[in-house]
Amino acid sequence: MAAGTPETEREYEPIVTSPARTSSSKTRRDMGMLIFIIVVLVGAVALAARFLIPKEKPYLLSNYTFAHVSTADFTDSVSAPGTVAPATTVDVRADVSGVVAKLSAALGDEVNVGDPICVLQSPELVTRRDEAVRQVVAAEDALAKAKLDAAQSEERVRREIVVAEQAVSDALNRREDMEKLFEAGAVSRVQVDEARAAESKARMALDNARLDHDATIRSNALSIDTATRQVGVARNALRAAEDCISQLTVCSPIKGKVLELSVVLGATASQGGVVAQVADMESIVVKAKVASTDVRRVTVGQPASINLGGRKVAGVVRHVAPKAEASGQGATVEVTIDFDERPGDVPPNSAAFVDIEVQRRTDVPSLPRGAYLASSRELFVYVIEGSKAVQRDVRFGSIFGNRIEVVDGLSVGESVITSSYEEFKDRREIKVAPEGGRESQ
Repeated sequence: MAAGTPETEREYEPIVTSPARTSSSKTRRDMGMLIFIIVVLVGAVALAARFLIPKEKPYLLSNYTFAHVSTADFTDSVSAPGTVAPATTVDVRADVSGVVAKLSAALGDEVNVGDPICVLQSPELVTRRDEAVRQVVAAEDALAKAKLDAAQSEERVRREIVVAEQAVSDALNRREDMEKLFEAGAVSRVQVDEARAAESKARMALDNARLDHDATIRSNALSIDTATRQVGVARNALRAAEDCISQLTVCSPIKGKVLELSVVLGATASQGGVVAQVADMESIVVKAKVASTDVRRVTVGQPASINLGGRKVAGVVRHVAPKAEASGQGATVEVTIDFDERPGDVPPNSAAFVDIEVQRRTDVPSLPRGAYLASSRELFVYVIEGSKAVQRDVRFGSIFGNRIEVVDGLSVGESVITSSYEEFKDRREIKVAPEGGRESQ
């Protein structure tokens, strides 16, 4: 058969005329089959689970308490630990040095102003006092002698003046007589001149006696004044010594209670050293340590409730310290609180706990506190809706007395289960028996 004929061409035609399948097409087909099988298996498992596994039985709450969300007045407060302390405390110090010879007060004793705390002994002060007594006696003797000498000397010069005055009088009479006799020719002029000279001499003696008298008076006054000043100096020294002796008895400067006693019998108390500490119990306050983050809400004059071991008394904020102090609980600020009425049986340094009222709010949505708060730490509640209760997220706020503020999640008038959620808190919804509920008070 000749080449190029139709028969020849048919001999070389391919047996399979459709295009060959590639490896990728085969892979897609296999994957599709696998997915189909998986879907069928999952569906079969789901159907089996639906029909074979028993459904969870609904939880029925038959005994519970509930409350309606209602409004109440809230008082916001800042709480802090504190210590009862006297506002006025005095360190009683020794004014002089000495050995403690007697203790007149003990720890915890009530003392009044001037009551002795202790008595000191000081031989040095006794010796100083005795020497001062001798100096006073000597100065007083010197003053007495000066006065006696003055009296004697003044008496002497007075007598001298009397004598001089008498001499002047005698000389005057003689001169006058001699002048008369001279005029009668009975005596010579020389005799008259002698009489006149004697009178002049007598007058000069009188003048000198008077000058001596004045000088004696001034000298005596100076001596007496000097002796008087010496007596004053000696008496001042004696008073100082006696004051020191009196200061050997150390007394309380205020009325109060002895909180500390720093000396014992036989010990030496130094001048200026602390002997005891006395507190004015009429001025006790509470010194509270308020967290620095809360103190910005605290101001002078705010009322406070003071808990003294279970007994509550009223008070008011007197002072807020200007700076914070580091402590084991973080930074705190000291707030001083006065008692409205001083409790009479609270010892100093007693522990206290204060609630300072910082704000009052009215018509605050709230619920009574209950067991549900302890068993729903995720902050949800079960809201009663007919014969069921549905879990709902909420946000609580302040606690005041027996009520807790509802910030978000509930409306006034809704009913909430307030008994414990422990047995069903993992369920979003439960059934409730209306006859089993009791309203919380």
